[in-house]
Amino acid sequence: MDLQNTVLQLQKELIQNPSIEIKKQMQYAIPIHTLEVKYHPVMRNAMDILMKMMLISFEKAKLKNVELLAEILLVEPLFIHDLTNKMLRLGMIVKEQEFALTAKGKAQLESGIFEEELEETSYFIQYSPIHEQPLDGDLEEFADLEEFPEPFPTIETEEIEAIEEAVLIEFIQQQLSEQPVAEDEVPHYITSVVSTESIQINDIPVLCFLLFDQKENRHFVRVYNTLTRVWDEQLETMLFNIEKEQL
Repeated sequence: MDLQNTVLQLQKELIQNPSIEIKKQMQYAIPIHTLEVKYHPVMRNAMDILMKMMLISFEKAKLKNVELLAEILLVEPLFIHDLTNKMLRLGMIVKEQEFALTAKGKAQLESGIFEEELEETSYFIQYSPIHEQPLDGDLEEFADLEEFPEPFPTIETEEIEAIEEAVLIEFIQQQLSEQPVAEDEVPHYITSVVSTESIQINDIPVLCFLLFDQKENRHFVRVYNTLTRVWDEQLETMLFNIEKEQL
């Protein structure tokens, strides 16, 4: 990435408005963590009539063995055994003295959809602690940069204190939903995270401008995020709160 050329392009964009004056230019760096997020994908399937009938039977009747259920439903015992073991494995039913539905089983019976947890998999995310959210962009574009600016003023450490699981789940699910799915393929979902590990940290330059609008008689800040390639309103608010103390 050619930072100098990018700065010149941004300057031209900013002063297209003749009332705007560039008072100060700054460059800072923000850390971007590459996270390996491990989770179990969930596959959602519509219940067939046999599974529904079995769940209703386990809920209504006090069944101690599945042989009786096979007789009631007029289904081969082997099918009943296999499906019962599957529902036990998926946590839809429990077996103590009698079979009973779990809260999960009741909810899935009501919705007509059952969830099957698949093998653990990993998804890699670029996460910004200062934004407290994932950011899209190509880190390879910064591989040829030899020097980086000083850290953004509000950054005290590059480490991540905590990440909201819901933020990771929402981001990964959005990415998965944008991937093409074959006609016979069932979409996968993520409902919880097993573990999150930071495996790499990259510094990303942000290009900052303190501006003065002569027409409105006010100062404001613009911050260009070189990773996302857009003006970053969140960083602009943070930086203006710092710069306004010196105006």
